[in-house]
Amino acid sequence: MVVLLNILMTRLLIIFLSCLLIGSAVEQYESPKITDSNEFSLMFPNERTSLDDCHLRFYKLNPDVEVKPVFGKPVPLKEFAHMGAIGWTQRSGNILWQCGGTLIWDNFVLTAAHCAVDSSNQAPDVVRFGDINLFSSDDDKYAQQLKIVNVIRHPMHKFSANYHDIALVKLEKSVRLHDTVAPACLWLDKELRFRKLEATGWGRTGFAQEQTPVLLKVTLKPISNEQCSQFYSSSINRKLRFGLHEQHICAVDERMDTCEGDSGGPLQIKLMHNSKVTPFVVGITSFGSTCGTSTPGVYTRVADYHGWIVSTMREKGAAVDENTFNATFCALRYLDYREYEDAVIVSKSAEFTSYNSANARINVRGDTSQLAKIGWDSDGRGNCFGVIVDEDTVLTIADCTHFKGSAPTILTYGGNNTAVISKIHVHPGYIEGSAYDNIAILKLAELLDLPIGFQPSCIWHGNEIPYTILRVMGYGRIDMSDFALYKPILLDPTETFLHIQARVFNESSCVLPNSYLRSLPRGFSREHICVGNDVFLVPESCRPMLGASVAETMGINYRKYHITFALNQQSRDCGFGEYMLATRLSSHIEWLKSVLLPSYQDTSSTLRFLDPDLQEGSSCENDAGLEGRCVTLANCSVEWPKFLAEGTAKFCSSSNVICCPLTNIKNADNSPIHLELLECPKLVKRLAVAYPPGSMVKIGWIHGEKIEFRCYGAIITKLIIIVSASCLSDGVPQFVQLVANVPRKSFDIDSILLHKDYNSTENSNDIALVRLRRPLAWSEDVFPTCLWTNESHVPLVMKATFEGNNKRIGYDFVAPMYNSDCQRSHPRKIHRSQICARSYKRKSTCISMSDQLRWDAPDGVSYLVGLIAHASDCVNWRYAVFTRITSFLDWISAVAF
Repeated sequence: MVVLLNILMTRLLIIFLSCLLIGSAVEQYESPKITDSNEFSLMFPNERTSLDDCHLRFYKLNPDVEVKPVFGKPVPLKEFAHMGAIGWTQRSGNILWQCGGTLIWDNFVLTAAHCAVDSSNQAPDVVRFGDINLFSSDDDKYAQQLKIVNVIRHPMHKFSANYHDIALVKLEKSVRLHDTVAPACLWLDKELRFRKLEATGWGRTGFAQEQTPVLLKVTLKPISNEQCSQFYSSSINRKLRFGLHEQHICAVDERMDTCEGDSGGPLQIKLMHNSKVTPFVVGITSFGSTCGTSTPGVYTRVADYHGWIVSTMREKGAAVDENTFNATFCALRYLDYREYEDAVIVSKSAEFTSYNSANARINVRGDTSQLAKIGWDSDGRGNCFGVIVDEDTVLTIADCTHFKGSAPTILTYGGNNTAVISKIHVHPGYIEGSAYDNIAILKLAELLDLPIGFQPSCIWHGNEIPYTILRVMGYGRIDMSDFALYKPILLDPTETFLHIQARVFNESSCVLPNSYLRSLPRGFSREHICVGNDVFLVPESCRPMLGASVAETMGINYRKYHITFALNQQSRDCGFGEYMLATRLSSHIEWLKSVLLPSYQDTSSTLRFLDPDLQEGSSCENDAGLEGRCVTLANCSVEWPKFLAEGTAKFCSSSNVICCPLTNIKNADNSPIHLELLECPKLVKRLAVAYPPGSMVKIGWIHGEKIEFRCYGAIITKLIIIVSASCLSDGVPQFVQLVANVPRKSFDIDSILLHKDYNSTENSNDIALVRLRRPLAWSEDVFPTCLWTNESHVPLVMKATFEGNNKRIGYDFVAPMYNSDCQRSHPRKIHRSQICARSYKRKSTCISMSDQLRWDAPDGVSYLVGLIAHASDCVNWRYAVFTRITSFLDWISAVAF
């Protein structure tokens, strides 16, 4: 009687103290806000056997939203606002437009010297701009016609010879700058590396034809003066007594259906900057042969006369100097009047043009988090970069691993963060100066200090590239690259990273500079990618970044990931005009695996046949007729090369998934797991549970009149509670309290059983069972926790539960990581029977008084995946380490039933 009375009093004390501690507050358990139903259906393998797992290792919980603004500009843009028609006014008042010219300053026009007079030795007296059709008034709204006050021929020009055919025309006043009337810039570099040029004018369209009234343009191909000399020599052209000189440029229209432009008109190239195009005058139309014969026209090279142009304009009152026609200054000077380049134009009419800034080929705003700059202790290469593909790994080109006999030592990333390079792996096939096998891996001494939610770039494994446009990076001035939208671009030489959209070209369409060919003695190969843009940039607008990624953002599992397809190996002007040569990563996957995977077996020489209909987990039959299941190589207990030797190997959807006989699958389904554990999901569904924490209990101790709850346990049967062994290491608890009931029901503990191999120092085998004196009763509020039984995978999105300051159960979303990843920074050995996981939101993962790692399946069943050590010292750890439930299913079955 006394014993019964003591038991009764103890239980009344438990209930009384529990109410005192908690009062009337009810613990709340909020459901996670998941934007996609697939979030909780994704699985993560226990062992790493592939590099193609970036989207799992660095999975993001929330998708990105991309905004692409479209805007318009209600102005009639004109393509050749610098083009002027030079005319001679007749006594009748009519004007003969016999030459063309280029507006290069507010009141100066550049033309040919032979246009200084007509056949009657009369000088021109008028120039007309902003008019496409000279013989119609329909388009005269923006036309400007100004008188000529002076024509200045080059002092060495002679009408009897075709040399120094250049002149300046001074106007009576400055033009009114407008989108339809604005000066062009001058190309001052003697190197002419453009594949195509344009000539414009109101010239004749065929032999003995009348002058066309509408301004025309023709695309021309530059040819060498040596090639041109067969058409023009002193014996053929008496005005070329000394033959063609460097001052001449030859260009031909291979279509043979259009003539060269007007005499004095421009030979030009449109160069891009700020998503606009500026015309640069390369030459002045000088002379040519009969149209339609594919005979080249000859043009005066402007670059040879820069000094004369500046000095002459200054003498005639213009405020110019040697820097006036600097490409950058000139391009920015008239930026507001330039047309947007074709890529950003959505639609265009005579009165309105709409644009999409998201289509800009260059953008100064973008993510650079995967980029790392490579540095040397002393002076080294200044343009070497790499792409971060892991927390301690950077990929770059082999060319960036040496400079003047020394190797790089440091990386700069994420602004001003630095990291020490500990080891450099250069592809064994690389030869210095060669474009083949030009790839290297940089391993770091410590893990990078990366922000929360950071995602390294993923390595593309496919043989084909699924995009026609990829993104590359460059470095250049902000003022030459920022998108010009209703705002002035101020002169600002500050340099920044440039994000570039580049088209992918095949071997036949790839245009590479001749300087690249020395490194390609075997030619362009499968291991190369060619990307670029057909438009040329204003000089010095973009400097290449060797080793930087050729990448794109790809959607996988409804999330966006940065995917690297190749590494920039050689480029000029960031691939504009002349394309970029890059090292394709997928061609070097086997070598990358040999360095980066913890347990790698070279299978590159093995002939394997893949069955795309068999996915991981599918039932299968190997070539020996044995029944099996598709599992990863790591989960097949027999050395799979043995199957190859026997000729019985059968691979499923990928080379990492094999049809393994059932008897050889590690921890196969015939493991002695008690049926009650396997039947748990059916029971939970039948109970139609209403309160998720109904499968949890608090573990309680009584100290005099004080009750202490140290951790939580999970109900797995009516009599058995599972808990971490570390929770019970400081003494035996007296009771458990249900989380679900108010007032809280308590149950006395009968006995506890710690795993015999529990190690409190390493927290290995940290698992225990608590047996109750009387059984629980199942209901919609009290039900068992189902144990996770998948031995090769864990869910990709899980919840680590914890008790908050308000005594309510909360949770933190966590993602599993490979043990090999966690071991890089974990202070203790991580065992196969443990799971490491990182927080989606916090830089460190430290869960206290929780003990549980859970997965809420889409069908409403909650599974216990892991247990964490009680009062874990994980404050500064990047990962939390949990006991893996599947490693102890046999033990639980053996001792709990």
